[in-house]
Amino acid sequence: MTFSICVREETDEGTSFGVAVATDAPAVGALAPYVTHDGVISTQSFVNVRLGRRGVALLPDLGVDDALAGLLEQDDHSHLRQVHGLDARGNAFAHSGDGCDGWFGHRVHDEKDLTVAGNMLVGEETLDALAETFAAGNEEENEEEGLVSRLIDALAAGKEAGGDKRGHTSAAVMVKAPRTTAYHDLRVDAHKEPIAELRRVYETTKAASDGFSESSKERIFD
Repeated sequence: MTFSICVREETDEGTSFGVAVATDAPAVGALAPYVTHDGVISTQSFVNVRLGRRGVALLPDLGVDDALAGLLEQDDHSHLRQVHGLDARGNAFAHSGDGCDGWFGHRVHDEKDLTVAGNMLVGEETLDALAETFAAGNEEENEEEGLVSRLIDALAAGKEAGGDKRGHTSAAVMVKAPRTTAYHDLRVDAHKEPIAELRRVYETTKAASDGFSESSKERIFD
């Protein structure tokens, strides 16, 4: 009942990770996306949040493929799970259990440093739209600010290509970059047009954050 994209992006300041997700269920931002400076994971379908929470916690010591494969082996219902992500070492991983509801599937695009996955979709076109739209994003933008925008663009393209066959009520975007800002962690819940609303919230937050950072009282983030 969800579609999502995980990305890794190299910048002059360091490595950035991002994840964007949309679904026809409330509070997807509290369930699916997990991101740290070591990598990014989205856990979905019949969600097991431990795959995301424990998965990113293991990334300082393990590749994302080894971390998630090991956690899935300990999950008695791994056939119901869908999970994917990337790490700072250059590894990528995706899993779609055969118990996920159709249409479901995933893609690993090593050459584009991204993974996509979805279940209960209209069709595979959604995953293609996610990957192609993100990859074709405006690379001339500032990478940190442009990453959030391109992730939301990818969600919008996925929706236009079919998206969740039941509709969409929540969406979220999370980014971990060398320089953190307020618009790197945004979510919309229980909304008729969550992706469009996510775009509005992003633009509003970005404008406010940019204005604040130009003052002498710049915010401090961990």
